[in-house]
Amino acid sequence: MKKKVIIFVTAMLSACLLAGCQKSKDDSLNQELGTSKVNQTKVEAFNEYNEEKGSKTKVSKAANTVVSKSKISLDKKRIIKDQSFKVKLNDWGSVRFISYGPKAGADFEDVSFYLMKGNKVKYSFPYYCKNNRTDNYAGLFDSVASVGFRDVNHDNLKDVIIIINYITGAGPQGMVPRPRARIFLADKKEFHLAKDLIDEVNDNIAEKDMTIDSIYKYLKNK
Repeated sequence: MKKKVIIFVTAMLSACLLAGCQKSKDDSLNQELGTSKVNQTKVEAFNEYNEEKGSKTKVSKAANTVVSKSKISLDKKRIIKDQSFKVKLNDWGSVRFISYGPKAGADFEDVSFYLMKGNKVKYSFPYYCKNNRTDNYAGLFDSVASVGFRDVNHDNLKDVIIIINYITGAGPQGMVPRPRARIFLADKKEFHLAKDLIDEVNDNIAEKDMTIDSIYKYLKNK
């Protein structure tokens, strides 16, 4: 009888232990699954937030790029007043031609030119050299000597003739400003840098004789 009781008690204890172990495993597994599910949700939410944030950043950058390209602001201190004029210019109508000097301290930056109406830049003339630099062209910018508006190619449109002084720094007269011509040929919508004519004028008109009139007469008689 005692032997049967012992066997029965042993069997009951074994069953309880097995049930407890199984429950512990189930609880542990459920806990792991729950934790994994929570972590996965957090990761997905984090990625979704980043994508939305990234999308907003891209839109913002694109908008800023458009704004920076569509607006040109000029520093009034750099406008060369005695070589900036109000003029009626072809289909542009009444505009102000702006001669715009280099930024202070930018030794090899060239002068640039614009058309303005009111306080808005309507047109930017093409640069002579890449990045508007003069180090491989003429030396240091010194001044704009004169500006003229003449029809040099007989198309009934006013072209732009400019004489610009540069300091080459070469030779005993290196610090003496030397003139170079700049010519922009007009069409109805824009102006074209006439490099062939510029080179021809610079090669064939003596520096001491270089004026707007002498350049105009030379080109008119070609």
